[in-house]
Amino acid sequence: MARGLIAAALAACLVSGTALTASPVASGEIAPPRGLVQWTTGNPADAGVAPRGGPALLLMGGSTEVDIAFAQRVLPIANGGDVVVLRTTPRDGYNAYFFTLVDGPLRPDSVQTLVVDTVDKANSDYVAQAVANAEFVFLAGGDQSTYINAWKGTRVQTAIRTAYDRGAVVGGTSAGLAVLGEYIYDPDGVEGAVSRDVLANPYHPTVALTHGFLGFPLLQGVLTDTHFRERDRMGRMLGFMARLRADGVAPSVVAMGVDESTTLFVDHDGRAVVDGQGAVYVVRETGATRREQVVPGQPLVYTGLERIRLRAGQRIDLRTWRHDGDVAPLSVDARDPNAPFAGDPY
Repeated sequence: MARGLIAAALAACLVSGTALTASPVASGEIAPPRGLVQWTTGNPADAGVAPRGGPALLLMGGSTEVDIAFAQRVLPIANGGDVVVLRTTPRDGYNAYFFTLVDGPLRPDSVQTLVVDTVDKANSDYVAQAVANAEFVFLAGGDQSTYINAWKGTRVQTAIRTAYDRGAVVGGTSAGLAVLGEYIYDPDGVEGAVSRDVLANPYHPTVALTHGFLGFPLLQGVLTDTHFRERDRMGRMLGFMARLRADGVAPSVVAMGVDESTTLFVDHDGRAVVDGQGAVYVVRETGATRREQVVPGQPLVYTGLERIRLRAGQRIDLRTWRHDGDVAPLSVDARDPNAPFAGDPY
């Protein structure tokens, strides 16, 4: 899959998983950009297969991988092809995991981790081609603001959509999930927002939102969040939703919070299923929703929403929002900081 790396010695390094920087290649081949760190496990040549039954999306909430989601949902679509893991920190932990998760024809031909931490690398022919030709593109965890800074408006952004449009799976965990939706929490240069602060002031300095990144049609109008119940992020997600609506940024918004060790797999028709240990929470405005107080420096009052909770095996259609999950009304009134919710919001 590392196109252009054809010298025998270099191929041996790739198979062993050695980190590489730019190296000489044969005339006419694509060279990696200077300073690129990468690891490849498996066959360094393009697998030459097409995805089967895609495209699809995988939203993973962080922490432990959900084996069933990758083995039974993602890899059948990848069809024994190539996996590209994108990140901005130099780690290769997914190479062995994806390469050895299944045996037989669905085993990936290769797994390549690319540390794309600058705009120049994201605009390189080498990275763009590797991503566009992959059958599964996975965005690892980290800091989503580094992804936005290094990838937004570059060829790697286009290449991710190219892979998806040709039928590949695109997935992400933690920060990698956070950038899949249309609306993205982008804490560039600020501390991560916590529910307590956002409920007390939805214009708190830690609230920084952006949009216009990957543009997956099935996630238009969607805001995503991760490590959800474990880090008590319902409050901050409601603050993000209220800001997007009150500021006129979003004509409508649906929020999705995904617990750790939990995934939401979305097929090409928008039919989604949950796997893993936790839950996926979908929060929507209704005809009864009122944004009663969304002003700088004042506690959030946002009422009349609907919360859908989905656990392993439960499904939701992202086109119609039909589902078999549990539904509950949801409101927040943070003027009482000790009891902003009437009950358990989860």
